[in-house]
Amino acid sequence: MGLRDAVEICRLCHELAPFCFYNGNTFVAIIRDVIGKLPLSEEQGYLVRSLAGHIVAGVADGSEQEAFEKFCLNFESENS
Repeated sequence: MGLRDAVEICRLCHELAPFCFYNGNTFVAIIRDVIGKLPLSEEQGYLVRSLAGHIVAGVADGSEQEAFEKFCLNFESENS
């Protein structure tokens, strides 16, 4: 599964709101842990965790979503 798919699954799960409290925190933490396992520099990891967290929580604006998509395309091409 690609990173974009993992972020989308976490976003959809957050929208379902399966828990009484902290749905955003739960699913953002999951995707941040996933990203933490990727071979990224400290700076890249921080940026990607932030972008993905905003997307999962549903607060990302268009520029954040665009930056995340651009990162994913570059990351996939470098690691395929």
